[in-house]
Parts: sequence; structure tokens; C-alpha cells
Amino acid sequence: MASTHSNTKDSYRKNTSLRMKLFKTSSTELIPPFYLWLGLICLAVFTLAPFLFLVISSVREKIDLLSGHLLPQKITFNNYVKLFQGETGSDFLHAIKNSVAVSVWTTVITILMGVFAAYALAKIRFPFRKTALFAILAMQLLPSISIIVPMYIMMRDGITVNIPFTQITLFQTPPLLDTIAGLVVAYTSFSLPFAIWLMAGYFQTISKELEEAAHVDGSGRFGTLFKIIIPLAMPGIAATAIFTMLSAWDEFMFASTFTQTAASKTLPVVIREFIGKHSIDWGLMTAGGFVASLPPVIISLFLYRYIVGGLSAGGVKE
Repeated sequence: MASTHSNTKDSYRKNTSLRMKLFKTSSTELIPPFYLWLGLICLAVFTLAPFLFLVISSVREKIDLLSGHLLPQKITFNNYVKLFQGETGSDFLHAIKNSVAVSVWTTVITILMGVFAAYALAKIRFPFRKTALFAILAMQLLPSISIIVPMYIMMRDGITVNIPFTQITLFQTPPLLDTIAGLVVAYTSFSLPFAIWLMAGYFQTISKELEEAAHVDGSGRFGTLFKIIIPLAMPGIAATAIFTMLSAWDEFMFASTFTQTAASKTLPVVIREFIGKHSIDWGLMTAGGFVASLPPVIISLFLYRYIVGGLSAGGVKE
């Protein structure tokens, strides 16, 4: 009897201890662990379920896909074979090349311009510096749809740079409509404000003492930037580059408006064209969507440390 009573006591203590661990919060916690894990599981299911359904749908036959069954009756890879064969395959492969070119060039130009602008705004004191930072951030609040018409006209006629208050033209580009260069210009104009804001916040976390030591050693502004600031701020720069590349890869509205032929169409536009006037090729669309989603998923999985590190230090500080 004593042994049974002891076992009951131990079991009660274990249950009480487990309940305390699951539902009691410490001084540094806002949510009990049980509800926190429950929320994380729900978030994971909510996030991964559409992608999982996309993968399953891409290996189903058209009749099976339209039958309403959640799980496939038969697995087939005909959608992927059809996606990369014939005229459809040629257009899809060309769209992949266009998307890679647009994403890479947009990222390179944004980072090159953004690093210098962010360094100036973060480390050089000049009048209206904070106002300039908030003005740059305000550009992100402007809906892209509101300037698509004037930007279309600029792409159609070519971008002209004049000396203010004169008729003197410094240079004029050829028409950029239906070109890779036109998409790069459009994407860079929207990604640059975000890049400057994010990198400026990261640059401000770097100690002034390191810069002063570099100046004592005879290093100028550019020497300090390339030898001290950029190496230390590489996680923030990498995070900015990743976000810029992913946003350019997934963008649809500008690509649909500024491209007209297969010479410059990107993946989102080509996948959208699987919707015909009287029918929708769901097999090709799901297979193309899965292929198009692989690069962002792979980049996010392998470089998530830079994404978290860059965003955790972002923002403007004094």
C-alpha cells in the first residue's frame, strides 16, 4: 500500500511539473509555452499547406485534378515533361533566363547604389539627414499601381535626363518597353528605397570607434567604407540582397505591363499565360508554379541566418 501511495504521489508531482512547464510563464515570457507551440504549429500548417497542395497538384492528371479529391489517385510527371518540351518548353526556359537576368541585375545595381547612399545617410552628418531618410521610406508607401501609367510612357519613349530649367538633354535612352533593361529600371526604382533604409540602419550599429581608428591610420572615407563598414555589415547587405532578388523574381504587375513578347517575359507572366480564354491548363500551371517557387525556397532555407540577422539590426538608430 505504501508503495502504491508513493507511486501515486510521484505521478501527481510529474503531472503537476509538466503542467507548470506548459502553462506557466516566466518573467521574460508573455505567452505560455503550450500556446506558443500551438500557435507555431498552426502557423506552419497555414504556411506550408498551400505549397504542399501545389506540389501534389503538379503530379496529378488533369481529370484527377478536377475530380475534387484531395490526394492523387495516380502520380504522373507528364506535366513537367510537357512544361519543358516543344514551344511551351522553349518559352518557359527563356522566361527562366529572363527572370534570372532581371533579378541578378536588379540586385547588383540596388546594392551598389544603396551601399553608398546608406553609408552617407548613416555616417555623414548633414542638414535634413533624418528628413531624407524618412522621405526615402515614404517612397515605399506609394502604391506601385499609381505610377504605372507614367512609367509606361517613360519606357515607351525612353528615359530622358535634362538639365533643370533648360532644354539641354544630358542623355536619352532608347525605348525600354519589352526589354530586360526596362524591367531592371522599374524594379530598381522600387527596391532601392527599402535597401537604403535597411542598410542605413545596419550601418548605424557599427561602432564609431572603429571608424575613428581607421581615420587615425590614414584611411579616408572610401577606405573606411570598403575595409571596415562593408565587411562588418555583410549580414545586413546579404539580407538586403536576398529580399531584393526575391521581390524581383516574384514581381508580376510591372512584368505583365512592360513586356509583350517572349524576349522579355519573366516566369510569373509565362505561368499566367497558361490561363486561356476558354480553359485553364491546371497541370502546367501547378508544375510551372512549383518550378518557379524552388529558387526562393532554396535561398530562404540556406540563407535564413542572413535574413534574420539583417532584419534584427534594421531600422534607423541614433
